[in-house]
Amino acid sequence: MSKTSVKRKTFVAREDLLDRLVEVAKARGCSLYEFVNGIFELAIVSDDLGLNLKRVVDSRQRLDDARGLGFVLGLENLWYDMADLAYKKGRQSALKSWFDAGVWFATRYVTGEMEAPLEAFTRDLVAFTWNAPEFALEQDGKKVLVRLTSPRFTEVYTFLFASFLEGALETFGYKTVSKSVSRGVIRLETFREGACGST
Repeated sequence: MSKTSVKRKTFVAREDLLDRLVEVAKARGCSLYEFVNGIFELAIVSDDLGLNLKRVVDSRQRLDDARGLGFVLGLENLWYDMADLAYKKGRQSALKSWFDAGVWFATRYVTGEMEAPLEAFTRDLVAFTWNAPEFALEQDGKKVLVRLTSPRFTEVYTFLFASFLEGALETFGYKTVSKSVSRGVIRLETFREGACGST
């Protein structure tokens, strides 16, 4: 069936969204009709493939955010191997490098103009840590608890990542008072420096 013989139907849309679509269509050099129908076709194809468009867009946004924050994609096994080699060559130097990386990463949030920097840091880090199926960083008053479990982490990588987390949390003003680290498992308890119960 040719496009000219396809019947048209009217639908209702929010005015602000429609105005924005008109701008986007104009910028792309196509009519609103063509642009909107392209969106509909994409939604139908995505549904046929079992994809959720919002999740696809969110995943792409996470990749862009990660790139903007200095992350790079790499082969997971190679990353673990390189971490093991660095740790064997100089344990303290490797731990310090990861601690310093945590400080650097968290500083972007502390010195920014965010209303809730720790929450933003937590949201991003949880989103970027794809290789840890269980990763939670919870704030409870002046205390922050970290729980991480990943069967894919090597023992060395677990210790290095724990050092990264300690560096980041110290930048937010939290000192580690209890720590349990073993292959694939990290448990940290931290208190804001100067808080009752800190050491």
